[in-house]
Amino acid sequence: MLSNSTQHLSDSGLRDRFHRRSLEHQRPLSTVTMAFTVVAFLCFVGARNLVGGPAAPLAYRLTCALVLALLVLAIPRARTIWLFGAIGIVYLQVLVAGMALNVAGVEAPLLWVLPALAVIPICAAPLWLTPTHFFTGTVLFYAAALALLSGEPRPHDVNVVVWMWIAAIGMPTSAVFHFGFYRFRRNHFLLESQLAQLAATDPLTGLQNRRAFVKQAERRLDGGAPDERISAIFLDIDSFKSLNDRFGHAVGDHALYQVAQVLMEETSAEDSVSRIGGEEFAVLRRDGLAGALHLAERLRGAIAAIERPDGHLTASFGVAEHRRGESIMVLLDRADEALLRAKHSGRNRVCAERALPLEALQLLGDDFAADGEVRRHRWEEYYLTSHFQPLYSLSHQKQVGFEALLRGEQDDGTLVPPVVLFAPKPSSDEGALDRASHAVHLGNARKSLPADAWLFLNILPATFIAEGYADQLAKIVRAVGLDPERVILEILESHGGSVDDMSRAAALYREHGFLIAVDDFGAGQSNLDRLLRIRPDIVKLDGELIRATSHGTEQPILPKLVSLLHQAGMLVVVEGVETTEELILAVESNVDFAQGYLLGRPAAEIAPPESVHRRIDDAFDVIAQGRAHQHALFESEVEPYRVGLRAAADSLLAGVVMDDAFAALSRFERCISCFILDDSGRQVGPEVPGPAHNSKGASLHPVANPRDARWDHRPYFRNAVLLPGVAVASNPYLSLASGRPCVAVTLAVQFAAGRSVIGVELDWSALGLPWPAGD
Repeated sequence: MLSNSTQHLSDSGLRDRFHRRSLEHQRPLSTVTMAFTVVAFLCFVGARNLVGGPAAPLAYRLTCALVLALLVLAIPRARTIWLFGAIGIVYLQVLVAGMALNVAGVEAPLLWVLPALAVIPICAAPLWLTPTHFFTGTVLFYAAALALLSGEPRPHDVNVVVWMWIAAIGMPTSAVFHFGFYRFRRNHFLLESQLAQLAATDPLTGLQNRRAFVKQAERRLDGGAPDERISAIFLDIDSFKSLNDRFGHAVGDHALYQVAQVLMEETSAEDSVSRIGGEEFAVLRRDGLAGALHLAERLRGAIAAIERPDGHLTASFGVAEHRRGESIMVLLDRADEALLRAKHSGRNRVCAERALPLEALQLLGDDFAADGEVRRHRWEEYYLTSHFQPLYSLSHQKQVGFEALLRGEQDDGTLVPPVVLFAPKPSSDEGALDRASHAVHLGNARKSLPADAWLFLNILPATFIAEGYADQLAKIVRAVGLDPERVILEILESHGGSVDDMSRAAALYREHGFLIAVDDFGAGQSNLDRLLRIRPDIVKLDGELIRATSHGTEQPILPKLVSLLHQAGMLVVVEGVETTEELILAVESNVDFAQGYLLGRPAAEIAPPESVHRRIDDAFDVIAQGRAHQHALFESEVEPYRVGLRAAADSLLAGVVMDDAFAALSRFERCISCFILDDSGRQVGPEVPGPAHNSKGASLHPVANPRDARWDHRPYFRNAVLLPGVAVASNPYLSLASGRPCVAVTLAVQFAAGRSVIGVELDWSALGLPWPAGD
């Protein structure tokens, strides 16, 4: 491996990196060695002053020492290889000049300088960074030194000794030292580079690993220009685990390698590409969000062309643009969040980062007029605007709020179909339109809505739980001149947030004064647990619930559902009120607020409410008139059973046996059975069956025998005990024994052995039977 790497040292880029790395290593060593030489030169000057004879001025020699010291101080500041080499060459020339000044006037100058001629090149040899520097510096040193010695006549044997020191000892030794040390540094650099490359490279794909990617990204972000745009692309291979589990890890590894090749082919040399871990990859690109999204779409298409044994590979992408001051990890987290949305929304798609919460307001810019109104805001090929649908308090018979509904308009004012306006766009942030709609609605609401009306704002769960959005939305509300107390956030029935996250977020919104509503309860993901954990102030029932009926009897379930929600502390809005009959049912069911086309269609302008007030008032009149009639019908239907039950009670008190006492009553058409309960609610003796006894109910066989149960908790037992001697008819209930809607007529009777409750259970499952008025 090392020999192969060595061959590549001829590459200029690698050679330059080696020399720069050597400069870092050599700078401290050269500084110490050359500083020691300055000290040695000063000792040389001091020794010369101890010798008699004419000498060069001391100031000149000390000047040489000063220049040498300054060159030593310049070494740590040398940032280029050539400057470093030039300092070394000048240093040696000044050193030679200093020696020449120092030996002037001595009797045997050769004895003074010959050791230095051999030692200095040898000591300097390892310090030269490149062979070029070594040859240049050494040649110039010897040339200057020999010129210094050339003026002195010497015997032949002395010349031989001089050349032996220089040519036989100094030159070869310095060459061995330089090239030996150079080779050592080179091999060390290659090994270091190889190890660094191995530590920074994913062995399977050849891409950067996570550590190297993050380190390089940090350098790029720290060293980039203030206006430079950098984006991150995070991608994850879809269903990769199934590939390994079904076809083996070799197939999975090959898929990873193919994806890596696609990334390398589609990106440029300036892009950082990494396998982050597992089946996750990342790309750091010098480009804005739009360019990064375009690249991500190109990558997605290229990866989708890679075959796997059961079809083709796909990948999901998240893209985010770097924001000033944030770290690479924050950037990757935002790209990862977008990737998760791509996964959750169906895979094999690209999703962009979520816009900053305040960007919804900033996007509108000059669209805000001085009075805070926003008529239309440009969005893609059309404009965004607001339509408002009224909500009425049925008890107050007046408008109390308006739901803001987003509409798209073409340049000519025609509406954009909802399927176009709300069509999913994989490469964009689905929450961006949601946040932009909030700013549009709030701006329009300030001028359009009455001062005392609520504004219902639809909000996606993912937007609702977005970090910091509660604070930012409150700022937007106040910026347009509204109070958060007038805004009801209507959480849409949608994916994008856990119930725990929404519960925590709801507390943050309430701190600002917002009210919370849950939309479309009874449809999709909504359930009672969701309500009880979020604890909304208002629940909006799905429009289908107003038309829902119980099985068999076709009786509406709305009254009981409203009663349940009221007991949980929540106000109720029923949506989809389209007919007078539905409005009457909403009033009869004790619904708090109603909304629907019968009460007002969504529109840009608020319609006068007077006609709706009269319609609601008429519904109350219908209910008031019908309640007495409904009660009379019910009473007339159960009265014969009351009479029969009182007759049976008289017979029982007279000592008639149970079968004979109930004989007449048990032949009534709707009679399921006649029974006697003791004071604890347990059945006394067998029941007496009636004509309706053998109707459907076999599936409830394990609980079909009423003698196994205790019934004193039932309203028909309690009401009879409270009114002894009075035949009491219950509201319809679902019988545990028969599984059918039933009505019980009961009577508390005091026998000699104690108090008992006698009764008859009636089949109330037939269509058309009157039910008592609601609670």
